Amino acid sequence: MTFNNYQTNASRTAFYPRKFKNQGLYYTTLGLVGEAGEIANKVKKIMRDNDGKLTKEAKADIYAELGDVL
Repeated sequence: MTFNNYQTNASRTAFYPRKFKNQGLYYTTLGLVGEAGEIANKVKKIMRDNDGKLTKEAKADIYAELGDVL
């Protein structure tokens, strides 16, 4: 799937509350920050629990989360 295909498909199912001006921007920004925070938390745990060593499993987890950020 290309990014353009993804964007087209996502626009069909996306729902953003419209209670006040710019709420769609705020809503999507907070969602993006939340997903980025999940990646940061995984990296933090690698540093804390695994002496910063990146295992194949941890790398796969991070890659999966990166897909959410896109």
